[in-house]
Amino acid sequence: MLDLLAGLEPEDWARSTECPAYTVKGIATHILGDDLSLLSRQRDNAVPGLVLLADEMPTADFRALLDAFNDRWVAAARFLGTRLLIELLGLCGEWTALYYEHVDPEMLGEPVGLFGAAPDDNSPFWQAIAREYLERWIHHSQIRRALGLPSLSERQFLDPGVEVCAAIAGMEVSRPSDPDGAWSIGPLILGPAQQTADILTRAHKAEVVGQLVEGPRDVVGLFAAAAGKP
Repeated sequence: MLDLLAGLEPEDWARSTECPAYTVKGIATHILGDDLSLLSRQRDNAVPGLVLLADEMPTADFRALLDAFNDRWVAAARFLGTRLLIELLGLCGEWTALYYEHVDPEMLGEPVGLFGAAPDDNSPFWQAIAREYLERWIHHSQIRRALGLPSLSERQFLDPGVEVCAAIAGMEVSRPSDPDGAWSIGPLILGPAQQTADILTRAHKAEVVGQLVEGPRDVVGLFAAAAGKP
């Protein structure tokens, strides 16, 4: 992703993305905020930003707090130059990777709602790591699509991405034996690599996902609602 960002022209940074409020620079800034937040609260045991924001917005639910936290950060960091933004993403990305490489994946940490945890639960760290991988895979692909490039479908990215989505769904992954074969999660046939990457990085709205995915219609409907573009 950093290599891609380093080659952008000023007009590319200003391109609109599938996240209505964010340009390409906005998504990149959001990813930097994610790294700063997780390093602070997970590695350094700082008070989470959402907890601090909840004091200011006591009636807000989790989604409203999360949206407000993200939007405020992206707005506040608009002054960052693109060169500095790339340098900070590189530094924080290295620190995040180093931390996650050494943390015990079974150690209990913050609740990960993506895997069904309640707000007062503790989830194993592998689930937090999986969530962060999925988010970056999605956002990187959103940036690429805004630039007219395809979603990240190379095996090195697709394989862990499908694994994470299958773990969230509590299903097994079926990998194709040939490069043009279809990927499956449980009874759901997602299609060839590029289509699977598009679906899982939220390139399509729910109705399109429902048309592309094959399987039991009730399961397809649930999956499409979860994987569809907001």
